[in-house]
Amino acid sequence: MTVGKANPLRQMMINMMYLVLTALLALNVSAEILKAFQTVNDGMTKSINLIDEKITQTDEQFAKLMNTTPGSAADFNRRAIEVNKICDKIYDYVEHLRKRVIWEAGGQIADEDTEDTSDSLISDMKNIEVAARLFINLGLGDTLEHMIERARRDLLVQVKGVKEIDYDKFLSSVTLKVEKPKKKDKTWAQETFHMVPAIAAVTLLTKIEQDIRTTQANIIDALLKSIGAKDFKFDQLIPVVNVVTGKSAVAVGEQYTAEILLAAYDSKQQPQIFLGGKELEVVDGKATFEGSTNQQMSFDQEGEIVVAKKGTAEVTRYPFRLAYDVFTAPAIISATKMNVLYIGLDNPMEISVPGYRPQDIRATISGGTLSAGKSAGNYIAKVPDTRGKVREAKIAVSVKQPDGSFKGVGKPSVFRIKRVPSPTPYFGSKASGDIGPGEIRIVNFVSVRLQDFPFDLKYKVTKFNFLYQPKKGQSVTYSSNGPGLTSQMKSAISSPQKGDIIIIANVYAVAPGVPNKQLPGAIVLNVK
Repeated sequence: MTVGKANPLRQMMINMMYLVLTALLALNVSAEILKAFQTVNDGMTKSINLIDEKITQTDEQFAKLMNTTPGSAADFNRRAIEVNKICDKIYDYVEHLRKRVIWEAGGQIADEDTEDTSDSLISDMKNIEVAARLFINLGLGDTLEHMIERARRDLLVQVKGVKEIDYDKFLSSVTLKVEKPKKKDKTWAQETFHMVPAIAAVTLLTKIEQDIRTTQANIIDALLKSIGAKDFKFDQLIPVVNVVTGKSAVAVGEQYTAEILLAAYDSKQQPQIFLGGKELEVVDGKATFEGSTNQQMSFDQEGEIVVAKKGTAEVTRYPFRLAYDVFTAPAIISATKMNVLYIGLDNPMEISVPGYRPQDIRATISGGTLSAGKSAGNYIAKVPDTRGKVREAKIAVSVKQPDGSFKGVGKPSVFRIKRVPSPTPYFGSKASGDIGPGEIRIVNFVSVRLQDFPFDLKYKVTKFNFLYQPKKGQSVTYSSNGPGLTSQMKSAISSPQKGDIIIIANVYAVAPGVPNKQLPGAIVLNVK
């Protein structure tokens, strides 16, 4: 800090003010904030150590694959080696900067309690001149920015050429990057390191190191997983029982058919397949079993698939178990919206029969119509208004037999038929009772609400009568052909007084499937 030649006293005063300001800024950095930076820095250092262990394990996996499958792993291993070189180079440079900040801030000190000398224990943690001088005045911040951007570009090159990696989705895994300054007149170094305490600068550099190692681990792990990603791999053989009928339980009289095969094997080799001690005929590597379904029973037997190794007499045996149940099937019918069908509405239903596919089930209804829903096994039931003559509907179910005919199962299920309940009219948040002048002024329409109803039914008010009886004066009556208040109604209640009465009656409303009807009751409101 020099004293100017033109006006020495003035320049000396400016320098003294700068020193005072710097001291005040340093004092304003509380011990709690500095301790927080120290804690964050220590946590990131531990995280880096864990990431280093993961990187080492991944490198070891690459080495093993280069010994066993060098043809498949060679290109990915070359890319992984290049990624490690790029990341190690920039990591070493950032570590050099980090140690320089620590040294110029007085070096490391030992913790009074634990005698620890970790990087976060800096002699002059609140020093705000070191980071600015190194990274702004000496230009080390600009150099670091360029190195990060260069490293990121080089790393992305190693990823972009790999077909097994979705480049666009993987970009978020490359955490090493430079955030552009929020202010255009500032550089990244100025925005990052200006007036930053030494411990904060060290923590920022540790964060960059963590981003380097995280990016490195993510890329080489993705490269490792890409080896053979598009190849078919069979590391073990398992027996498979393929049930042709699509179910392991069938009804009495229905045929049960299953295919037994060995998955992931040489199709040209015919294994021996045994079930219950009896050898089954094998065609194209598969044996077909047809079980008895003459009576209700449970079938459970052990089997074995025997495979001979090519060119030797050695055989490998794969045991399996085949089990299925034969039962008299009941029909299962459930109303999605309770055991009630509402007049005029689309009542969703679910109908199924254990052991039968949805396309093999037929359902009929008495006292209404039943149509297919949007997905298999779902139906829509509609019942008309019979003016009280029919108060229930019956749904019967039949299933398709092997000969193509349909056979009824179970007893018809009975559902009650009910009318949709009437909704309650509301003026604002009130169905009746006391109401304040403030709420009266903001209400513009009459609404209706259907409480605790299983359907999401939207009612719309079509008309209503409106009576306003002031405590003093003559009452006025108006009508509306819709839910909204008319201008006359709004004018009448523009200045409500305590003791005035509002009555809304003869409210009509309509909803999908429900005709326009007058709702019972009226809204009676007392201005309080």
